[in-house]
Amino acid sequence: MLLKSFTLLFVEDDPQTQELMKALLEEDVKIFYQAYNGKEGLAIYREKKPDIIITDINMPILSGMEMADKIKEIDKTQSILMMSALDNRETLLNAINIGIDGFVVKPVDMEQLNSKLSEVAQNLQNRIDAENSRLKVMKEKQKEEMQGLYNLAHYDVLTNIPNRHLFNEKLDLAIVNSEQNNMALFFIDLDNFKIVNDSYGHKAGDYTLVTIVNNIKKVIRNTDTFARIGGDEFALLVEDVIGRESLEKLAEKIIEAVSVPFYFDEQKINISCSIGISQYKQDADSKEELIHFADLAMYNTKSTGKSNFSFYKP
Repeated sequence: MLLKSFTLLFVEDDPQTQELMKALLEEDVKIFYQAYNGKEGLAIYREKKPDIIITDINMPILSGMEMADKIKEIDKTQSILMMSALDNRETLLNAINIGIDGFVVKPVDMEQLNSKLSEVAQNLQNRIDAENSRLKVMKEKQKEEMQGLYNLAHYDVLTNIPNRHLFNEKLDLAIVNSEQNNMALFFIDLDNFKIVNDSYGHKAGDYTLVTIVNNIKKVIRNTDTFARIGGDEFALLVEDVIGRESLEKLAEKIIEAVSVPFYFDEQKINISCSIGISQYKQDADSKEELIHFADLAMYNTKSTGKSNFSFYKP
């Protein structure tokens, strides 16, 4: 029964009616509160915030209508049903103006009251469901916004691979875990990329970068960290290295992947890359040295013919 999910405050100055309503309704609601006049009812409302209020209209100290008016000033959505032996136009209009949810004539017809209570409970549940849906949508939107902000801060907008910031975080973590695995750092620099931009425009340059990134991703492992750290410069962090031979084979695969020709607006584009490789512990004892040595090895490759790879220590 839906009504069992909600609390109810019954406000009535007649003790016999109170006991009768308690006997009839207490088992049907979550919690049954009682008040014997409008002032007491208002105090219980402020303390307990019941979901539904049933109140008599004519009561001493503070009438049910006056109490309902004060409650509606606090919360316009509060569900209130009114009971009275009176049945006149003025009373109905006052109740409507206050914004109550229903009007029950005394002596109370329990079938009619239960019907109105079920309607009020359903409206409350609909309101709760709508609020939960709104909050869910809002949380999902906030999650998407946070993810978007994270992506902007950590991923390259063009290629959608990690940027320098995220790469540094991954490298720091790898250094911390270096006792458990051997690792190597590849610096990959595209050869003559400026010619593509100058000859065919920046759209061709962007297309070239995206194509090359996708080609390189096909030959590296999902566990490798591949990042764009500059305009045409990339870094690859390879952990759990088996040996130098495996690094040589990987470098050859990357060079081959980059060298695959492709077309942009019917223009054939050929490009190559130069790779420098340094190994943690074998070459470098710190993050700074690892980066510096990979950079030196890459420039050594550039100076000796490009489209090749070099280790910091041959």
